[in-house]
This record gives sequence, C-alpha cells and structure tokens, in this order.
Amino acid sequence: MNEKKSLFDSMGVRYEEREGLFYPVIAEAEIQEQVHVGKYGHLWMNFMKENHPERYRHLLRFGKLMAKTAEVDGEAYQLLDSITEKYLKSHSPKDSSSTMEMWRLREEAKRIAEEVIFQDIVNQFH
Repeated sequence: MNEKKSLFDSMGVRYEEREGLFYPVIAEAEIQEQVHVGKYGHLWMNFMKENHPERYRHLLRFGKLMAKTAEVDGEAYQLLDSITEKYLKSHSPKDSSSTMEMWRLREEAKRIAEEVIFQDIVNQFH
C-alpha cells in the first residue's frame, strides 16, 4: 500500500479520537516544549502583543513565540550583568564594608541597566 501522509502526520502531530472521529492535538502546551521565560521575556511578550499583534500571532501560530521570548530574556539578562559589572567597576564604594552602600550602588546600576534594556531589547520588534 502506498499511503500518503497528511501535513499533520509529516509534522508528527498526534491525533485524539472523540466519538469515532480523529482530531489533531494542536493545543499550544502540546506543541511547545517547556521554556523558562523570565521578567524581561514576559515584558517583551506583552510589548509585542500590544504593539505588534501580527508578529506576535505569527510567532505563536508557528510555535516559535516561547523560544523567541526566551532568547530575548537571555539577551536582556546578559546585558544587565554586563552593564551592572561595568558600573560597579567604575563606581567604587566609599565604605566597602557598608551593606547599605553596596546595596544602593547595585540598585543604581540595575536601574541604569534596565533603562538600556527597555530601550534596546524589551521595547523592540524582534
């Protein structure tokens, strides 16, 4: 027998039988692998949903939304670490044993880094 595969079969989509009929299982949770998405990834996803709904739906429809969101989140955290490290190197504390001063410097570095992250990564079309 020469059986032709459907598009769903060739993509590896599973079928579920309900009342004698077979339906493809196309739920988002079934298609996409579990990907960790952090703060900046979620912010980017919301930005895309509100400002570029056609791109958001395209990524969602083809199962690439979570991977792209994780990529954006990873890029944002790398930039956060880089900017924070540079800031702390150039702004040494007056009293390095002061926990509050160290906390203040780190928070200041984080605020500066987040401004760049929001402008260059989160609020951008990817």
